[in-house]
Amino acid sequence: MTDMRTQLSRSMEDYLEAIYNLKVRSQIARVKDIAREMNVRMPSVTGAIRALAEKGLVKHQPYENVELTEAGLTRARGVAHRHSAVREFLIGVLGLDEANAEREACELEHAIAPDTLGRLVKFVDFVRAHGDDLSFRLDDFRAYLRDGHDPDGDTHPGTCFLPPTIRSTRLSELCPGNKGRIAFVSGQGAIRKRLLEMGMTSDTRFEVVRIAPLGDPIQIRIRGYNLSLRKSEAEQVEVEVE
Repeated sequence: MTDMRTQLSRSMEDYLEAIYNLKVRSQIARVKDIAREMNVRMPSVTGAIRALAEKGLVKHQPYENVELTEAGLTRARGVAHRHSAVREFLIGVLGLDEANAEREACELEHAIAPDTLGRLVKFVDFVRAHGDDLSFRLDDFRAYLRDGHDPDGDTHPGTCFLPPTIRSTRLSELCPGNKGRIAFVSGQGAIRKRLLEMGMTSDTRFEVVRIAPLGDPIQIRIRGYNLSLRKSEAEQVEVEVE
């Protein structure tokens, strides 16, 4: 199967990321909001949305909000994660200021290969694990890449671990102790209604309490009480991580 990345231009990926970021921040993505986010004219947005709809990544009717399909949400989330990882590396490791890091990340995120990105994210994690002590050797980092743990004994295999570069993702990807806010519910029909009735509404704060050994169910603290969700339900909830 052809990788969807080869089917989308850099511009199309930017539009997906803009739609995703708007929905995370405010739950809706209107054409005029996308135009403002992308700094382009509305006719350009209309053309891009039409192209994305033809690829099955968004749904849009005239005068209505733009919605991501399940495939579009997965793709948009991936683009946003690439951007966040590159930005974190430029700021946290190379020491660029935020403005320059944001501009450079926009350029680099489209060119970086998935394996390279994975290694970059692990490097940021490794550096953070050592705090301000940069005396670690690159050989130690290479051992971490190879074995999943560094010589100091820090390890992630077999434990829940959320990369520090992740800013927003599905609720099902979080770990005990992670906190954040509900961004939006992506599920449709009965599952969406059930989630909203359970209090999973936009801007609601929550904390992951525990996760069953096989990842199902997931217990969160929300609105002052503990709530258990099936993993399939948690996968339908997009969150912004604190």
